Amino acid sequence: MGNSFKIGRLFGIDVKVHWTFFLLLAFFAFLSYNNTGSVLNALITAGIVVALFVCVVMHEYGHSLVAQRLGTEVQDITILPIGGLARMKSLPERPIDEVKVAVAGPLVNVVLAPIFIGLAYLVGFDPTTLGNIFQAQDSVGNVLLYLGVINIFLVVFNMIPAFPMDGGRVLRGLLATRFGPVRATDISSTIGQVFAGVFLLVGLLVNPILALIAVFIFFGASGERQMVRQRELMRGLQVSDVMGTKRRTETLTPYHNFGQVLDAVIHGYQEDFPVVDEDDNLVGMITRNEIMTAAHSPERFSNVRDLMKTEFPTISPEADLFKDGHRMLQESNLRAIPVVKNGELVGMLTIDDIGQASLLRDLRKQQY
Repeated sequence: MGNSFKIGRLFGIDVKVHWTFFLLLAFFAFLSYNNTGSVLNALITAGIVVALFVCVVMHEYGHSLVAQRLGTEVQDITILPIGGLARMKSLPERPIDEVKVAVAGPLVNVVLAPIFIGLAYLVGFDPTTLGNIFQAQDSVGNVLLYLGVINIFLVVFNMIPAFPMDGGRVLRGLLATRFGPVRATDISSTIGQVFAGVFLLVGLLVNPILALIAVFIFFGASGERQMVRQRELMRGLQVSDVMGTKRRTETLTPYHNFGQVLDAVIHGYQEDFPVVDEDDNLVGMITRNEIMTAAHSPERFSNVRDLMKTEFPTISPEADLFKDGHRMLQESNLRAIPVVKNGELVGMLTIDDIGQASLLRDLRKQQY
């Protein structure tokens, strides 16, 4: 996720923090100082927020470790002002697996809540000051009890059936056993967006963070609905079913001069170009954006070799169109990826090819 930086790695999963999280810390510290006039209370409040987000990271690890055990690769966990986000490279195929992954996060908070509350009773706390995070949080017992209560809140809030929150994913998984993934996602997304509308109204009146969560839920539900439709549309298709073959792909050599490349972009239909050597081996890639940037640069590039990238993703023609092709295009932010077999360029997979998968699927249905 952009504008995030890595702070650690555990169980093979990177943990990242989005820069806006520090705005949240500063916001709560300021409110605490404004309420109490105490720098110490402001620092304690910021520490409570950090401790809370440690619980959130543990919650996300609950999801991630179960997903890994079920065969789903987890890219990273990112801490955001509205919570945490575990990014997975694919959705669980079986509905029951999605339910397991979704429930695993809140179960971590179910375990943490009594631990914090038990520790609070052991060290002592003052219940009269528990309700306000901004004032008099100078008791270890109070802080521990507060964290215990917050973990209970995290369980209850996350299990609201507002897709794509955890409760919504449990709902989608259960519905998918009867209606299939597309219909189940449509129903869950609609319910989630209704909740998002309610959260937005309440958030605008009471808590702006809830309003931000509402926006995340609304667009998250819409985006995942589209992704599930694409997955089902491409199910069973390989890259070779939709890719542009080598015969239809214009290639360059490292020795093409820059003027020829620029002319090919301006007057041709192709935007990204594979670069091959005299033995027809793939040695580089050059994209339209790179070519146009170079054209407006004060530097002068004499040939393709000066500009081409030598490190870039490639894909096999037998690769799964959705799990591999669609994912690689999204992650690389490229419009085209070379398709390679036994080291030889056999074609190009483009974003437009992905879009044609629906047409191919319709044609296959007509044949049967």
